[in-house]
Amino acid sequence: MKYYYARVSTAKQNLARQIELFKELGGNKRTIFEEKRSGANFEDREAWDELMDCVRSNDIIVVKNLDRLGRNAKEVRECLVKLADKKVIVESIDQEYLNEFLKTKLIDKTADSLAEAMLNAMLDTMLEVDLLRAEWERKELRRRQQEGIERAKARGQHLGRNKEEKYREKFKEIYPLTRNKDNPEYISVTKACKEIGCSRPMFYKMEKEVEFEKINI
Repeated sequence: MKYYYARVSTAKQNLARQIELFKELGGNKRTIFEEKRSGANFEDREAWDELMDCVRSNDIIVVKNLDRLGRNAKEVRECLVKLADKKVIVESIDQEYLNEFLKTKLIDKTADSLAEAMLNAMLDTMLEVDLLRAEWERKELRRRQQEGIERAKARGQHLGRNKEEKYREKFKEIYPLTRNKDNPEYISVTKACKEIGCSRPMFYKMEKEVEFEKINI
């Protein structure tokens, strides 16, 4: 059985992007578990506890990023090891290159104490590098957004709803329909542009923004 775990750190953050992605991968209300928990109360994860009651040996848990499993690399590794002891496989969308490693080295391993120590050191290093990169990208995105707001204020620009924001609202509704040609409701980019009322360059600009946001959830 394949399950999906979506988590954000605060109640103000939006789970919609993670859930939309999981639905595209085949998730549904029964298999998608949603959580809004900060670092301060990370142990009190009701959805995660419910998921743990559901999973069995050889089940798969899909997450957007491994940092959804813990507050730091140590917690993420401990969580992965506990799940491996239950023969539960974890797959990360953002760190797809780690999925085979996690399965073969954690789930299928037959290691002595030295091999276990080497495995832990290797996993810690890989997680530290990847999680630090993800955190840096999130901070860099916030910094650029804040700089843009400050520059706009300095020019005396009003930061309320404008034409591009209206485009983006329509884009969020229509963009998913352009992703899968097998979808009965599929529409082409040309038709999507007409529906939104924007140019193709503007469409692709908004597409890049959406995809960039997905990898920094």
